[in-house]
Amino acid sequence: MDASASMKSLLLAASQYRAARTQPNAALLQRSVEVISGLKLTRLFASNQTLPSECLRCLVELVDDPNTSSQLTLTVVGLLSQLVSDNETREVLQNTYNLNSILANVVHRSSVNPIDPLLLPSIQLLQKLTYSVRVFHANANIDELISFLMYRIQSTEDELTIPCLGLMANLCRHNLSIQAHIKSMTNVKGFYRTLISFLAHSSLTMVVFALSILSSLTLNEEVGEKLFHSRNIHQTFQLIFNILVNGDGTLTRKYSVDLLMDLLKNPKIADYLTKYEHFRSCLNQVLGLLHGRDPDSSAKVLELLLAFCSVPELRHVLCQAILEPNMAGCGSTRLASRSKPSEPSVLLVHWSNQPLEASENCSTLALELFREIFEDVIDTGHCAMAERFVDLLLPVLLDHLHVPDNSLEDLLLRKKCERMMKATDILITLCADDILKTHVTKVLTANKCTYLIEHHFTCSGIDFGFGTKLIDSELSKLAAEVILKTLDLMSKLKQLVPSMEVSFYKVLQVRFVLLHCLSDFSYLCG
Repeated sequence: MDASASMKSLLLAASQYRAARTQPNAALLQRSVEVISGLKLTRLFASNQTLPSECLRCLVELVDDPNTSSQLTLTVVGLLSQLVSDNETREVLQNTYNLNSILANVVHRSSVNPIDPLLLPSIQLLQKLTYSVRVFHANANIDELISFLMYRIQSTEDELTIPCLGLMANLCRHNLSIQAHIKSMTNVKGFYRTLISFLAHSSLTMVVFALSILSSLTLNEEVGEKLFHSRNIHQTFQLIFNILVNGDGTLTRKYSVDLLMDLLKNPKIADYLTKYEHFRSCLNQVLGLLHGRDPDSSAKVLELLLAFCSVPELRHVLCQAILEPNMAGCGSTRLASRSKPSEPSVLLVHWSNQPLEASENCSTLALELFREIFEDVIDTGHCAMAERFVDLLLPVLLDHLHVPDNSLEDLLLRKKCERMMKATDILITLCADDILKTHVTKVLTANKCTYLIEHHFTCSGIDFGFGTKLIDSELSKLAAEVILKTLDLMSKLKQLVPSMEVSFYKVLQVRFVLLHCLSDFSYLCG
């Protein structure tokens, strides 16, 4: 059965079940849900098409209805857990169908019976749904959910403890309203004591969840001053890096990265980390995680590396670790003539060159990191040590500048444009140094730049024959950004690349009016 037929069958079965809640109708509906689950249609539900939208509405209504059979609700929750792995579908479920509040109500209903089979999967789904998302405190059932979580976390440890901690970490992170509500509760000191006791737990997942909640709630208070004081902070760093490297899978790694990134936003703690004597060793272990094949995990590692770049001292150490992996503890300044597959620079090039269809944004993150690396070597006057890395990376950058197939769907075209922008940013950065710029001039041609610009004038929605109206869409805006960045690059190379100056001024002359539609480009003409 194809996707369309399966969704129609689901809607028909749901209609029959609502009309008569008989066992045969419940079994038919459950079977329809299982068929949808087996088809793995995650991306389809992120679309604005009518049929998938009606199916999502149907699924959420089934979960919200207290009269839906327990087994059927379990099956629907299982399908929703599968669907929220897609970020766009997750946003739709939260913003359009208010699934956060509905699941909070399911937890509230189910909590009356501690052995209700719906309790655990509902909390686990809520944890997935609220990860890295700010939940509005005023939403229905959120206060009741917070009270339940605090009670369960302080109760005897069981299978609910870890997901409750994870969900509470999500709710507290970057949410001042929920933080203030928890701090105002009468049992908050006992809650803090329980969380602190978890820091010695054998489960690294429990440790990082507890530490994340404590960081959100107490970082600027007396409890946090003790926990993150200069006397204890190095032990805290070691604990977080240990969880990051040796944790119980990708989920634990995500939360440890988020925790460390949040701590880095505190200037005092960021300064402590620059003085942490084991940072280089820990950094090498973190870079080693890029050997893994899990793009989800690698994306979080790349996010952390970019966060380190927000602190100049840490960025410089990171730059050395990537460009000179064999230099730690030795006096030689020479690099091997060939890169090894295990070197961080080679691993970063690998992640920067992932297929457009890849679900994670590893490629974009890796390209952003490259720009930071080159900015550092230029700022510190160490460009010579980056030359081999430039030669390794340039073919990948040129591949990113390859004009995409027009048959690509809009989502993939947007990703392609974003990668083009990041690749062009790197090339522009390289042009800030004469040595590195020379490498760019050897591989980039005027024809490639001109063809790229002409292609994106078309993509940006400009009608050459009937006017200069731009289509107001995300894709057209990205195309306009690519055009302007490419022109900026051409302006920096116009004296060095054959025919680049002629091509540059020809584009400015022919497209003068059109360029005004995109942005102020006068700075390019200098």
